Formats: sequence, C-alpha cells, structure tokens
Amino acid sequence: MRLTAQQRDLSSTLDALFRDNPQPLLLVVANPELRVLEGNRAAADLYGFTPESMADVRLADLWAEGGQCPSAEDLDAIASSDLDLGTVRQLGRDHEVRFVRLSARRVPVEALLGALTDPTAVEAARQAPSWLLALLDVSELEASEARAARNERLYHMLAEHAFDGVALLASDLTNRSLTARTAEALGFRSLELAGRDRRDLIHPTDRKRFQEVIERLEGKHGEREAITYRMRDSRGRWHWLEGTITNLVDDPYVGAFVLAYHDITERMRALDVANELNSQLERRVEHMQALRRVDMAITNAVDVGLALDIFLEQVQSLLKVDAAGVLLFDQAAQTLQPAAARGFGAEPARALSVPLGEDLAGFAAREQRTVYVQDLQEEPKWGSVVAAEHQASYRAYWAVPMLTKGQLQGVIELYAKRAFVPDAQWFEFLETFADQGAIAVESALLFRSLERSNAELQLAYETTIAGWAYALDLKDEETAGHSQRVTQLAVRLAQRLGVDQERLVHIQRGALLHDIGKMGVPDSILLKRGELNAMERKLIEQHTEYGRDLLQPIEFLRPAIEIPYCHHERWDGEGYPRGLSGEDIPLAARVFAIVDVYDALTSERPYRHAWTREEALDYIQRESGKHFDPELVEVFMEMIRDGDVPV
Repeated sequence: MRLTAQQRDLSSTLDALFRDNPQPLLLVVANPELRVLEGNRAAADLYGFTPESMADVRLADLWAEGGQCPSAEDLDAIASSDLDLGTVRQLGRDHEVRFVRLSARRVPVEALLGALTDPTAVEAARQAPSWLLALLDVSELEASEARAARNERLYHMLAEHAFDGVALLASDLTNRSLTARTAEALGFRSLELAGRDRRDLIHPTDRKRFQEVIERLEGKHGEREAITYRMRDSRGRWHWLEGTITNLVDDPYVGAFVLAYHDITERMRALDVANELNSQLERRVEHMQALRRVDMAITNAVDVGLALDIFLEQVQSLLKVDAAGVLLFDQAAQTLQPAAARGFGAEPARALSVPLGEDLAGFAAREQRTVYVQDLQEEPKWGSVVAAEHQASYRAYWAVPMLTKGQLQGVIELYAKRAFVPDAQWFEFLETFADQGAIAVESALLFRSLERSNAELQLAYETTIAGWAYALDLKDEETAGHSQRVTQLAVRLAQRLGVDQERLVHIQRGALLHDIGKMGVPDSILLKRGELNAMERKLIEQHTEYGRDLLQPIEFLRPAIEIPYCHHERWDGEGYPRGLSGEDIPLAARVFAIVDVYDALTSERPYRHAWTREEALDYIQRESGKHFDPELVEVFMEMIRDGDVPV
C-alpha cells in the first residue's frame, strides 16, 4: 500500500519517538514465539544489547530465569480485542513482568502492554507488530519497599526487645495497642489491657505526675519527656518503670502517645538497700559523734550538772525523744534523786526522793532492767524526774538504769509525745547512752570528790603555812603580826602591777614564809637585844639560804622561794645573799622589799618608836634607786596615797 506524505511524516515522527524515548520500548511480533521485532536505545541499554542486535530476539530469552514468560494467548487475554493505537493496558503488580539484563544483574521491571492493529502506524517496509511493551524499572521501588519492610521488622524487634514495654496510648490514655511482651511482663494477656485506661494500673501517688506529663506534651508533636513511676502487675505487685512518653498523636502512621519503658524494680530495690545502709552508716556516725561529745563532757566535767546537761542534749537529739531526765542514786539513802531534765519546760523535782522499787524509775533501778510504757496516760504510775502535771502530753516512756561495773549510778527517763516502736539500732544506742551516762555520773562524782579532797588538802597547806608564820611571830614578840601585814601589803601591790592570780598565790605564800629561814638561826643571836657583831650578823644573814633550803624539797612551795631567798637584795647590788641588782632581782622579792621596810618602820619596837606614815614614805622615796626599784616605789606611793592598804 502506498503511504501518503502525511502518513510518511507521521510514521517518521513515530519512529523518532520510539527510537529516542527514554523509556525502554519493545515491538513484539504477534506470532507464537513472540519475537522482538525492534527495541529502542533505552531497551537495548537495559538488556545489554545494541539496538540492531535486539531484532529477532525471543521475548522468552529476555525473561528472568525461573520466570514464566507470557504466551501470545496470554497477551491476547489481557488486552481487549478492540485495542487501537495509543490504548494500553498495564500488566499490574499482581501480574508483575520481570526481565533480566543479559550483561549485568537482574532488574525487576513492570510492562505496559499495548496492541498495534493499524498498519499505517509504522513504515510500510516493516511488518506491522502486534504488541508494544513499555518497560518500567522498578528496582528502586522494590528496594524502598524492602527497606520499609525491614524497618517495620526492626521496629517490632526494638519494641519487643529494646524496651521492657512499649504501648500506644490514645488521647484519653486508654491502651490503643501494646506489645505482647509488655502485657506478659505484667502478667496480663494483651486483650486484657487493650482499650483499658492505663492510669488504673499506676500507683496512686504517681498518677498525678503521669497525667501532668501527658498534659505538658499535648499539642507538642514529636516532643518527648522522661518519666519514672510505679505500675501494678496482675498479682498486685508494684514495679518501678523508667522511660519516655513521646507525642506522636498527629503522626498519620502512629496517632498516639508512645510509652516506652524499662523495668527498674531491681535497681530501685538495690537503691533502697543502699540508701538504708547509708542511713544506718549516717546514724552510726551520728551516734559516734554524740558519744564523742559525751566523752568530752565526761573528760572536762567540773560538776555533775554540766555533764548531765550535755549528756541529755545528745540523748534527746539522737534518740528523737521529746524530753529526757536523769535521777541519781543515793546509796546511803537507797533512793533516786531527780538531778537533770530537758524538754519539759520545767525544772527537775529535786525535793522528791524515789525509793528503790517504787514508781517506774524505782522499779527499773531495783530490777536493773529497762521499763517501757507504750501509753503513759493509761498507766497508774508515772515518771519521776518532773512533777506529774508536766507529763500530761507524753505517751511513750522508758526508764533505763545506768550501771558501771554492776553498780547503779542512776536512771534515765525518756518521754515521747507519740507512741512508736523503736528498732533494734535505737535500743542499741539507748543502752550505749545509758552506759555512757553512768560513766559521766561516776566521773563527775569522782571529780567532785577529788576536787573536795584537793580543796581540803589545799586548806591544810595554807593552814600549815599560816601556822609556821604565826609560830615565827610568836618567837619574836617584836615582830608579832608582821608576817600577816606584809603579806597583805605585798599582795595589794602585786595586784596593782597586774600580776596574775596564780603568781599572787605564790607571792602570798612567799610573804608569809619570808623569814622561815630564821628557824635555823640560834635564839641567842635572833633574840639578842644589843648590837650584833660581824660574826653574828653573818649568821643571821644566812637565814635567806636556810629558807631556800627548807622550802626547796616541798614542790608546791618551790615557786614561793623567791621572797624568802631574795627579799634582802638591793636595787644597787649591795644586798645579800648574792648581791643581785636591778631587774636581776625577782619581781616578787622587789615588791616585798618595799612593804617589809615600810611595815618595820611604822611598827613599834622596844628600842624605838614607830615612824609616822609620812616619815616612812619619805625614807622609801630617798632609797628609791638604791635600795628599792624606783618604778615600784612610785606604784607603792600611789597605793598608799589612795588608801589602798589593809585595815
């Protein structure tokens, strides 16, 4: 048939469209073998042919191994009999056509099938093909589908294994869905939890926090917040859960709050154990510190009252009681005497004596065991450390005997406004404190006894010293009362100079004993009325050395030797026994030298009348810088002018 010019132009255009089309195209001859009449460049590239070598290839040769190439009858069945040019039918995904590259890898493709029945659609020189196959490479599509399937499997694996539980919560917080593992972990079947409000499984104290997290996340797509809470399982046991809630309500594929969590019950139990151990350790440390403070109180106690105040402060603080008191045991009277109280707002009932065996404290003391009363208001007997009217607000009560080496020292009374049952550690602390309290009482009483003995011994020392001085005064009637007067003057002058109390005691003793060495001087010389010769004067001057030798072996009098040994030294170095001068002379001796001369001059003697005060002061002023320390003379003058002298 001769083609018109228009037909030829159309045919030429169709050829160009077929040849240069970027989509692979095959012209297939409608015969039983379904041979390829022609393929365009894109088809040749897909299969690894040149365009020329595509001709006469069987369609079955292009089919992947294992695939079933459709026959001409199959294609006829797919395409309707009235297909014309430009009308195509897709071999759908249910009838996926898979081809293979001959020179490379397998490539999945889909085909669009079209029937060509108009012979004018091609050049007249060619046989009119029956079918046109347009091929679409779907390898990327299949890869995407494979990735999606893999991600879906991965999500399910993570949901089942990466977390202990994953659930999707609807906006009303009902369980829209949850993993099987989540339900199993709580002892439920999935169907038992589906559609159920999850809040009824949450611990009552955690529900509000759970609801607040949901409310904060509402309207915040993709936002996530951590949460820790407790959930009940099917057996009523509480599990600690830690995880996150993510708002994916607006996600078209999720449409829910995603709850993912781990079960941390064992970790929380371990933490509770660690916290309890830490609390016990802290209480132990607090206990040891309290005992240390009590020990220090015992060591430094100067009286029982102070030791007991410190002791009760530690008892009340550590044992967490509202009030406490101590009754001391009077062994002679066989009674308990209230001695200290803390927390009552009232003083101890000191006028009360509790015989052993009477009242709660007396019973604890007699039986030497702790008495515990759960409700003091229901008990006919009361505590004894304070009056009964001050015990009306207390319920729990303990009376604990304080023992040292089996000997009763007293009773501790503890009061609490609430009824409670202490643990073993509390009782351990209580027993330890009772022991420490007993030691505190014993130590304080011992200290008081030693202090009393020391005071008595001190008084005996002072009385002995005063007796020696008095004996010396009696030995020489001319100097009667001299030792007492000069002692008082020396102490007053030393006080003006700022001498501390400890040194004042030694000055007082040294002044009383300033002439103690005269006990070694024969009476014939000491009491001689006439003038002494050189030998006699030398002997009497030795009384300073006798005084030193007499006092040196007595340890508590050793610091007082300065006055008996050096009170006859002179500022100008002309004195005895060593000829000391200036500040080499001990201060106590320089002080005493002034008052000794002043008292001697103003006292009556058989061989002269007493000097007036002005005469004596004038003499001392003249001897300033020679016999006496000039600075001390000035202070002495002020003292006399101020009238600061003993009466």
